[in-house]
Amino acid sequence: MKPLTKPLTPAGRRGRKVLKRFLYAQLALRQGFMIAIGREQPLVNFTVEADPPSVYFVYRIRAEVVDELGERLGLPAHLRPAPIRCLRDDEPEYLITLNVYRVSGLANGIRAEWSLFVGDTSGTARYLVFDARSSQTSMDPIAIITRASPVVHERRGSTIETRVGGGPTAFVSRIEMPPGDAAPRVHPAAEWATANDYIYWGNGICDRTYYDAGMIDPKQRAVPASHVTINDGTAWADLVETEPVHVLVFEEAIELVISPWENLDRIER
Repeated sequence: MKPLTKPLTPAGRRGRKVLKRFLYAQLALRQGFMIAIGREQPLVNFTVEADPPSVYFVYRIRAEVVDELGERLGLPAHLRPAPIRCLRDDEPEYLITLNVYRVSGLANGIRAEWSLFVGDTSGTARYLVFDARSSQTSMDPIAIITRASPVVHERRGSTIETRVGGGPTAFVSRIEMPPGDAAPRVHPAAEWATANDYIYWGNGICDRTYYDAGMIDPKQRAVPASHVTINDGTAWADLVETEPVHVLVFEEAIELVISPWENLDRIER
């Protein structure tokens, strides 16, 4: 048996370019038609940019709020808060996160998302976004059109400044990244990453997400509380303890492919 090797000539390269473009153009046309008639799901790129870095503010939900949280947020009956580990050495807890990041692809601009972790019908912990803000007009399955709102997230040297909203009801933070290993590299728990497989919204619709090592094994640092200043005037501040459990800063981009509103055709009526 001969090995499957052969020098690539200039003519061979040109021919393969034409074949590649024609073949995948036809597949793209077919996929577009199948999506239009509801036989396939769309898949679109969604990139969490590296600069400014994506930041997670991870909060513990106040114990007296947990049992009433589903009703308070108006969640579907089958989705209720579920405990989860954030980092490998953590114990499972009821958590809410605020994730602020710059995105390109399916959406663009700076986004801020408040999420909690819920158990779906399989008992697996999943994200549920209950508030989303964007610096540019976007879409979501709740309001359909996410109107642009004040969301600022910038890095200047070693300082990361964030503002979501305006006036006394804004979330405002300032992170001073310490030098060297003073902000240690940390590793997410496995369930923290896989919670992203299905990202739910408050009406039960979910996005199906496929991601790379930037989510499974990200380069991220935990910033000590002494280097973080937060002033939270949002309506969600009374759901959580005052100090975050973790402030996580990602050092690299995260590449995702998303099937938006993936369960819309089979969602319970």
